[in-house]
Amino acid sequence: MTGKKSNKKPLAIEQEAKSFLKTKDRGKLPETVPPEVLPPSEELLAASVLSGLLASGSRARAEELVEEAYKYVKLLLQYKTK
Repeated sequence: MTGKKSNKKPLAIEQEAKSFLKTKDRGKLPETVPPEVLPPSEELLAASVLSGLLASGSRARAEELVEEAYKYVKLLLQYKTK
């Protein structure tokens, strides 16, 4: 199976792309919230750590993995404040 071909000719597609790029404001970066303003939640960090622990193939019980994840979160937050 092949993908559907566009009914437009290549030159028309190129011109459409160029006009689209001209309409975009390329000089400004999107506004973001600085990390110091919005600290990561402990739950989000624990979820990230837990996914790493699960991916490592640990055979521990679920409760033990969650406790270990929160221990890592505690260490991460202590290190960040130093």
